[in-house]
Formats: sequence, C-alpha cells, structure tokens
Amino acid sequence: MSKIVSFAMEVDGNNHIFPLVFAIVENESYSSWHWFLNHVKKHVVKEREGICLISDRHSGILKVVNERGSPWLEPYSFQRYLFYFINHFYDFVNNFHDKFHNSQLKVLAYRVGSRNQVRKFNSIIEEIGKLNVQARQWFEEHSLCRWTLAHDCGKRYGLLTTNMSEIFNSVIVFLPITSCVQLTFYRLVHYFDVRRLLGSTAQAKGDMFTPHVLVKQVASMSKATTHNLKSFNRAKGILEVVTQKGKNVQVVDLEKKSCTYGKWEAYKYPCSHVLSACAYLSLNIFSVPHESYWPKTTIQGMFPISELKRKEKGRYRSTRLRNGMNIKEGKKNNLCGICRQPVHYQNTCPSRSRKRSVDP
Repeated sequence: MSKIVSFAMEVDGNNHIFPLVFAIVENESYSSWHWFLNHVKKHVVKEREGICLISDRHSGILKVVNERGSPWLEPYSFQRYLFYFINHFYDFVNNFHDKFHNSQLKVLAYRVGSRNQVRKFNSIIEEIGKLNVQARQWFEEHSLCRWTLAHDCGKRYGLLTTNMSEIFNSVIVFLPITSCVQLTFYRLVHYFDVRRLLGSTAQAKGDMFTPHVLVKQVASMSKATTHNLKSFNRAKGILEVVTQKGKNVQVVDLEKKSCTYGKWEAYKYPCSHVLSACAYLSLNIFSVPHESYWPKTTIQGMFPISELKRKEKGRYRSTRLRNGMNIKEGKKNNLCGICRQPVHYQNTCPSRSRKRSVDP
C-alpha cells in the first residue's frame, strides 16, 4: 500500500522545526489536502490571524487555499510558495527551470527571490529581462508577495524553503505505518523535553533572545559601530545610514519600523542599521516588547484613572491658587430680577406672588 505523509510544521524562534500535526494519506489530491488543511485550521490554527502558510504549488493545495470561503484566505492567513528545494517537483525555482532549461537563469531566479532589498531585486529582474524577456514575463505573472522576500511584507519571517520538514518527511516515508507513527511521536516528545530545558535555562539567565537570534544580534551590534549616520527627522526617527564597507546607503524610519535594507521587516529583529540609528538617538529598541511577552495579569477589566475622567456638567472649577490680588474690595449683593431688592431671588419674589393673585 502506497502512502503519503502530510506534515504541518512550524519554525520556532531558535530556527528549529517543530512538528504540529501529521497525517498518512493514500495520495496527494484536492480531497486529501482539503481534509488535512481543514483539520489543521480547526484544531491547530483555530481563530488566530496572520498565519503564514508556506507550501509547494501542488494544484490540490492551491485550489483548497484559494477557493471561495476558504479559511486560508487573507487576512486569516497568507499563502507563500516553497521557493526552492533540491529535486522538488513543485517548488518555484525548479518550475521555472523546467520551463526555460537555462542554468544561468536558474541561478538568477534563486537570487531574485532570496534578496531582501527591493533595490537588489529590481537589479536582478532587469538582468533576467536582458537574457530572456519571456522569463521576466513569467515571473511577473505571479504575485510578487508569494515568491519573493523583498515584497513579502514580513509574512514568512525570512523562510524561503521547507527543507527541514522535507528532510524529516524523507526519513519516515519509507517506514511501515506503525513505525512511522511511533517515530514521529517519540521525536516530538524528544523535542519537548530538550527545548523545555533550553528555554527554562535561557529564562533563568535573563536572556532576551534565543541562541540563533543572539548570534545575529552580536554580529549586527559589531557592524553598527562602524556606520556613519545623518539625521533627516529626529522627531520621527528618520536617518540615513552609510556603511563603512561598500558605502551603501540605507534609510531607517523608526516610527514606521522600516529599513530599506529589508531584514528588520523580514526577520522581525533589528539589523545593524537600526541598532546604529537607535544608538545615535539614545533609544532602546527593545523598550516595549511584543504583546506575547507581556506579563500576565489577574485583573479582569480595565479601570479608568480618576485624574483623566471627564468632569461633571457645568462650569469648570478652577484649580488656580488664589492670592491677595484676587480678593475684591467689598461684596456684591445679588438683587431680585423683579423688584430689584436683595435677600431673595426672582423665583421666590413676593411681588411675583401678588401679581399672580391679581391677574384674572
């Protein structure tokens, strides 16, 4: 009996794969993918929004994801294509190579999709157009956000391939079904055991980053000290950063959390240009972490601050501290509006009462 193992995996903050769900099906088809992806949505993703689904371009997957009423449509999730995998039939680069059969174009195809800077993307796509106009048109027929890192808007967190999950799949696909399930189960238990220890150790040490990100940040901090900066708008945090090596120019906008280098948006942690800009303005880039890192509270509701509450109706009561200059000489007596006599007011005036009794 032939079998296909369908996997849904995530990549954690330390760049390690984490199996979420798997299923053994007879073949890859629309019905099998419809069943599998609907269960992933129902039992794993649930009501979460902003999920990035990276998959190959199998017709069954594309139909399930893009059909009307699909729970995988934006803004609930964002589909991105598997960009490159060795000997994979449905990945984007190999599809391109199967159509044009040009090794030079294949190399450029990988480069154009993996560049995180729009400037470099435009340069390479122009080079492809000079070699083969139809090849450039083939690229432009596909939505740029689904296969390029430069136009991804940070949805795929810099991941271009599913190599790690494909390697995991290649290990178990030839095993008997019982062995396949056992191996997957015990491998998952091992992941939980080892990574729980790593996570608790890092928290005890007070580490702000995972080891994978920490290595990147140390390298970026070293580069940040060599950059030259020019402030364009200090209030909004807009600066021009010139690198010492290559004299490349990048523009950082701290208010919009963007950098023309592209890595801040793609990988969600600051590049050397952003770190340099924050140091220049004496800002702490990590002052307010993501909501998922906020401490939990037992408070059920929100309580207003009394000082910020709106005042009662009527004239606003002055909080000014009065002194001797504010005291008037003598006291002004209020007079009745009808008889112009003191002591009483218009609504209690005796003259008003007599007038009512005289009128027929």
